[in-house]
Amino acid sequence: MNFDYGTILTSALQITWKRKVFWALLTLPMLLLFAVLPFMFVFLFFVDGNISDSASLVLGGAWTLFIILLSIAGMVLHVIASSSVALGIVRLERGEGSLGFVDLLRDGFAYFWRELGVTLIVQLTFGLVFTAIFACMFVSTMVTIGMAAICWQPVILLMTPLMYLVMGVLESAYMAVIADDLGPVDAVKCALQIVREHIWKYIAISLIVYFGGMIVSSVILFPLFIPLFFLPFLLESGGKMDSQLFMAIAILFSCIFTPVMTLFSVVLQTLIKTTLGITYLRLTRPAEGREFLPQRSTKGHEGF
Repeated sequence: MNFDYGTILTSALQITWKRKVFWALLTLPMLLLFAVLPFMFVFLFFVDGNISDSASLVLGGAWTLFIILLSIAGMVLHVIASSSVALGIVRLERGEGSLGFVDLLRDGFAYFWRELGVTLIVQLTFGLVFTAIFACMFVSTMVTIGMAAICWQPVILLMTPLMYLVMGVLESAYMAVIADDLGPVDAVKCALQIVREHIWKYIAISLIVYFGGMIVSSVILFPLFIPLFFLPFLLESGGKMDSQLFMAIAILFSCIFTPVMTLFSVVLQTLIKTTLGITYLRLTRPAEGREFLPQRSTKGHEGF
């Protein structure tokens, strides 16, 4: 089988860097959050702590409904973006089709319902299992005043590679829908079979990409935290700090830090999706022996 970790990681890095249209697609769900953040701040600013119980109940219900609608909208945008990126990876592998932003978004929407079905299947199975485990951990830790946390450590260590495997199943199922034209259930079954047969490959390559990306991100983002290290000394030496000045500093730091963090998050997501997508294609199409490199001719199909 033609499966080389170095080749796959090199190809994924090249695609991640050269196909910035994938960055733009994966930014869509985050743009929704940025769009509603001002409304959230306005809501929190104008809510008075002395409001009546009935008004508090109404506001609590409205806030809950808002969070639910925001979560649904975020999931829809996530599925659309993931479908479009998966379609772009398949088109790169086949060497045909447009890689433009609008074209990928429009053509990827044709797979929306199947990809949504994949997302719901994975989240309502594996997601509920992880939620139940974390709930048991929380309850037992509270009841035993923290003593149970020691007993849960082996489970936590075991859950880390399991979460990477679930991520591999989800991304492989996304690819199966587009590359193999499967329905949601068949795509998840196919992804489970591939991941089960090559479990150590998925664990290894997921760990390499995730921790490698986190290390690089930490090194680059560390300078942004340096001003925060001097803030306690400033407070001790300068006495009281005006609340408006403190708020201005916090807003300035957020305006600088949030876009940078968003950029690194999008790049890391692109790298993970590209790596797992190439892995699926390599494992399901070993006989083709095609080198998955982005240098192949795609003139007239560039997105950005």
